[in-house]
Amino acid sequence: MRISAFLYRTLLVTLLVLLPIGNSKAQSADVGLASPFDFPLLLSANFAELRSNHFHAGVDFKTQGVVGKPIKCVADGYVCRARVQAGGYGLALYVMHDSLMTVYGHLDRFPDAIAKRVREYQYSNECFAVDLDFQPGEFPVKRGKFLAYAGNTGYSFGPHLHFEVRDSSGQRAFNPLAYYIADIVDSIPPRATSVAVYPRLGKGIVSGDVHSKTFRIKGTAVPDTVEAWGSVAFGISALDYMDGTANKYGIYRIELLVDGKLRFKVQMDDFSFDEYALIKACVDRGRDVNGEGTYQRLFVASNNPFKNYVSDYTRGWVTIDEERFYDVECRLIDYHGNKSIYKIPLRGRRGDIPESLKPQLRWSRVNLLTNGTMLLRIPAFEMFENMHIAVTTEPGGCRLDGHYSVTGDSVIFWHGAELSFKADTLLPESKMCISKVVGNDTVWAGGKYSEGRVHTTISSLGHYIVSADTVPPVIKPVNEKNWVRNGEVIFKLSDKGSMVSSYRGTLDGKFVLFKYNSMNRRLVLNLREENILPGVYELEVTVTDAYGNESIFRKTLKINK
Repeated sequence: MRISAFLYRTLLVTLLVLLPIGNSKAQSADVGLASPFDFPLLLSANFAELRSNHFHAGVDFKTQGVVGKPIKCVADGYVCRARVQAGGYGLALYVMHDSLMTVYGHLDRFPDAIAKRVREYQYSNECFAVDLDFQPGEFPVKRGKFLAYAGNTGYSFGPHLHFEVRDSSGQRAFNPLAYYIADIVDSIPPRATSVAVYPRLGKGIVSGDVHSKTFRIKGTAVPDTVEAWGSVAFGISALDYMDGTANKYGIYRIELLVDGKLRFKVQMDDFSFDEYALIKACVDRGRDVNGEGTYQRLFVASNNPFKNYVSDYTRGWVTIDEERFYDVECRLIDYHGNKSIYKIPLRGRRGDIPESLKPQLRWSRVNLLTNGTMLLRIPAFEMFENMHIAVTTEPGGCRLDGHYSVTGDSVIFWHGAELSFKADTLLPESKMCISKVVGNDTVWAGGKYSEGRVHTTISSLGHYIVSADTVPPVIKPVNEKNWVRNGEVIFKLSDKGSMVSSYRGTLDGKFVLFKYNSMNRRLVLNLREENILPGVYELEVTVTDAYGNESIFRKTLKINK
C-alpha cells in the first residue's frame, strides 16, 4: 500500500508528539565532565531559553565580570574546529571527545598554536572570518588542562563562556546541567506572572469573545474566574531563578493538567538543530512582537514536530462543554526539582460561537498568492497552522496581513516564504531590493533583481515595498586622535540601506587584519597584535554593502617609537 507524502508526514509528526521524553539526560550524564573554571559556577543563561528565533543551545557560565579567564577543557579529546565570526559565537572552539562534542563560544583568545593557524589563514586569504577543521592528532587536549581564554566576542552582551554539549555528530544539543547540577546552587522555584487562554477559531470562545485573553497571576492562582466555551488552549508567561544571581532563566519542565489529567508537557533535555527554529511555533509571537511579554504555548500547533512536546490526541486543546468549574493546573519545575503550581479557575459558560472563515491557506500544501504585481509562494509545511490572509495593495508594494487559526497570533514562517514584486523601471536593477515597513521606518528584507522581478525570502507577513539601496556605507573614525597612543585604530561602520557585506584594510597597500564585531559595529586594528613597526603608513579602509555600494577611508598614519 502506498502512503501519500502528506499522510506520511502527519503520521510521523503524531508519533513524535506522542512519544514519551527519552532518557537522554541519564545517558549523557554518564560520561562525566570537569568544570571549565577553577571558581564556583554561576549561570547567566540556561539551556533552551526562549530567544527571538531559536532555543538557546547551551548554558552561559559567568566569568566574574571580566574577559581573559582561563578555561579548562572538560574532558580528554582534541580540538576539531576553530571558528571566527563577526557575530554569533565570535571566537569559538569545538572539542571532540569519545562520544560527545563540547563547544566554547565568545572566547577572547585561542591558545597560541591554534591562534597561529587561524592568523595564517586570515592573512593568506585576506579575511577576518575563519572556519577551520582539524584532525585528531593536531591539537589534543586533556581534561582539566588549559584550553582558551573566556571573552566577550561575537553577539555577546557581556563577558561569559557560552558552553554546549552535543552528540558526536554535532547535530543534537544536550542540557549541560546534566553534568553540572551538583556545581550549581538552586533552591528557588520558577515563577509565573500571567496566563493566556486561546479560543479555537470557529470552535471556542473566551469571556464571550473569539480573541485570546490574558489573565494576571496573584500568588499561586489567577484571582478572576475565566469563562470559556468550546475548544480552548493555554499559554503561560514564566521565568526561572537561581541562588546568588539576579539573572532570569527559561523553564526546564512545564505540565498542564485539566481535572487531574495531564494534557500537555514540555521538558528540555535536548533538541536537534533541525528543531532549532521551532521556537516560532512554541511561543505566542503576536504578544511578543507587541511587547506584551513572552508566552509559551501549552498546546501543539498542527505543523509542529518538536519532539519535546508531549500531549494526548487533543494536542493540548481542552473541550469545555459543561457549565461547571474545570480544575486547570499549571506546574513549573526547574532542573533541580524546585516546583511551582498555579491554578486557573475556569468555568464553562455556554455561548454562541461564531463560524470562522474557511482558511485560504493550508500548512500542508504549497500556497500561491498574487495581485498582479506581487507574488507570494509559501512552501508546504512552512506555516504552523492553516491561515487566513488579506492582501492590500500599497504604493510601491503591498500589505500582507494574516493570522493563524489561533486568533491574535503573528504569522511567522518556519524557514521562510518566497516574495517577489514586479520591478520598478525607475530604479537601477543592480540596486533593487525589498524592504519591510515597520512603523515610520523601513527595514531591509533582502532581494535581488532577476528577469523583471525583485525576489527575496521573508520570515513573516507584513507591509513590504520595492526599494533601492544606492547609499554607500559610513566609515566613522572613533577616538582618532588617540589611535597611536592606545595602539588601536577603530572605526564604527553603518549602512542605511542593506548591511555591511565586506571590509578590507591595508597599510601601504598591503593587507592588514581588522577585526569586526557586528553587534557594536566596531572595526578594529590592533597595532601591537599586528606588530606594526614605527613609521609612516598610508592607511586605507574599504567597506562595501550588499549591493556593491563602496566607501573608502584614507589617512596617513604616523606610528612613533
